[in-house]
Amino acid sequence: MLSSRFVKALLLPAAAVAAIAAPLLGSSPASAATCAADPLNGVCVSTTSTTVRTETSKVAVQATPKTGNVTRYIAAGSSVAVICQTINAGNWSAISTGGWVLSTSLNLTIGTDGYTTGIRHCGIAAPTPTYSPSAYPWPTQDAWVGDGHGYYEAECVSFAAWAVRTDGRAHTKSTDRMGNANLWTGAYVDAVPHAGDVAQSAGGRNGAGSVGHVA
Repeated sequence: MLSSRFVKALLLPAAAVAAIAAPLLGSSPASAATCAADPLNGVCVSTTSTTVRTETSKVAVQATPKTGNVTRYIAAGSSVAVICQTINAGNWSAISTGGWVLSTSLNLTIGTDGYTTGIRHCGIAAPTPTYSPSAYPWPTQDAWVGDGHGYYEAECVSFAAWAVRTDGRAHTKSTDRMGNANLWTGAYVDAVPHAGDVAQSAGGRNGAGSVGHVA
């Protein structure tokens, strides 16, 4: 068994933390929980969950963001995951199962600009990563002081969680309040590093203490 794995940092800072199902090391890699591709440029996007309004019995899903090319229908009250929104002869939302629906047919608040606050505008460029290790706010702390996210300042778990919150990338799970490093569980785990991943070592491996290490 590999002594070090990479927890895919598909972590959404604003999301509530799910209960930890099992320690990462010693368990089988979970199935990949991927973001959805922006249909206009392929950028990987964290979706927003909502439901279809119940004022009508069903809503048409269009192949492109315009009327007249219906591919299927979604029943009122159904759950959908919105990838992004665009304005093209109407306000349209791209959904993760494919196709486009009128944004007004979903339980979303539409602003005066035609978009929902917090939902990506389709076709814009990927965010520029903003991660800078030197910006960590508690590099010299040497006391048991909470960082407000479930960790002690200057501990490896505090630093790793802070890095995910500030790296400018799209994430689907929060790193806050996940416990000691040996308990961290990600949306997907493998042994190949990628930008935005959290590296994790088992307790006593690679110089880690008894409760593991993350970076």
